[in-house]
Formats: sequence, structure tokens, C-alpha cells
Amino acid sequence: MNARLSSDNSKSAFSLIELLVVIAIIGIIGSFAVPAVGNLLKGSSMTQAANILTDQCAAARQISLTRNRSVEVRFYRFWNPENPGEDVKDDLDKSSNFFPDGAPYRAVQFFEIAEGGIPNPTGKLMRFPDTVVMTPKPALSSILNLPKSPPAPNDPDLPRGVGRNYAYAAFRFLPDGATSLPLTGGTSSGKWFITAHLQSDLPKVTGTTPPPNFFTWMIDPVSGSTKVLRPGVK
Repeated sequence: MNARLSSDNSKSAFSLIELLVVIAIIGIIGSFAVPAVGNLLKGSSMTQAANILTDQCAAARQISLTRNRSVEVRFYRFWNPENPGEDVKDDLDKSSNFFPDGAPYRAVQFFEIAEGGIPNPTGKLMRFPDTVVMTPKPALSSILNLPKSPPAPNDPDLPRGVGRNYAYAAFRFLPDGATSLPLTGGTSSGKWFITAHLQSDLPKVTGTTPPPNFFTWMIDPVSGSTKVLRPGVK
């Protein structure tokens, strides 16, 4: 009986060569799968960022229409204190709380303008995924080249260690659903826009050319309608 059990066990076991072949096949499959998964994650982050812009502006416009008030949409630029690779202090002008050129735009929030012109935060601060930023290049993001403002005394501190170390560009939705954006700004068709891309692609951004993976969010200054131009993720 022992001889029979030993024979059965030897027939059901794998040899070393068979195990090595299986491991090699798994490695080959993995070498094809990892780039595909990476592109999928990039695409997911970009889609999430595009949805944040679209949803926040749609909500701001709806509140402006229903409450018959102006609603201000702010686009924040700040360093990410949670990212060890970013220096929070070097590009901060302590005298004015402005960031000259370094900090990326990476969040949006809207404020209802109350009596007396006081902005009250109505929408929740929505940050892009940490891997996605908005570029301030004039040819790629006309909205982000509107006048910048530091936080006023009654403006909120931003969470996750940012505090008041930020600046923002903004426009408003008016009670009729239009925007405060000039008709002659933005593109030749009257559209205003923001281009976003992966933060790792910042070195690839030139004056007029976005990196390979990007989306451009556009808004009509008269109707307040928006749309997203999104090429394929590479």
C-alpha cells in the first residue's frame, strides 16, 4: 500500500522544469499587463478630474439660477504638503501670499455671493487626484490667467496642511446663468478653457503644446455650458 501511495504522489506533483515554465509564462503576461494597467489608472485619474470641473460648475450655475444670486467659482493653486517632492516654501511670496510661478492649480470650489458682496462657501472644496494638475500656461488655460487673489480674511483655510498658503483665479455665474467672463476672452470662438494633465508631465508642457495625456475643459461665457475635449490616453 505504501508503494502505491508513493507512486500516486509522484504522478500528481509538478517537476521543477514545469514550475519554471509556469513562472516564465506569468512573467510574460505580467510584462504586457502592467503598461495596460498603468494607462488605465492614468485614464481614470484624468476622467475624475474632468468630472470634478464639470460637476462643480454645473452645481454652481444651478445654485445661481435657483437662488437668483451670483456664484463665484475659484480655481486654487497651492503646493501639496503631503508630497515630499514639493517644496512648500521656496515659491511663496510671504509679503502677499501669492505664488509667483511654481505651485500648480489643483482644486476648485464655489461660493455664493451674499448681500454686501461677501462670498460664502457653498460647495465643498474638490481636489483633483494628486497625480493631475491644471496648467497656467496662457495658451492652454485662459481662465487661470484671470487676475489672481490671495485669501481674504474671511476666506476659508484649505485642508490637508495647505491652510492659507494658496492663491486663486475666479469667475462668476450670474443669476441668469451666464458668466462674468468677457466675450472677447479665451479662444477666437469666445470660449474660455482650462487644460489639465498629469503632474509628472509638467516638464513636457511648452508654451502652446500640452503633453500627450491631457484634457481641455471649455465653458461658453454667454450660456455657461461646458464641454470636455479629451484625446486618447497614451
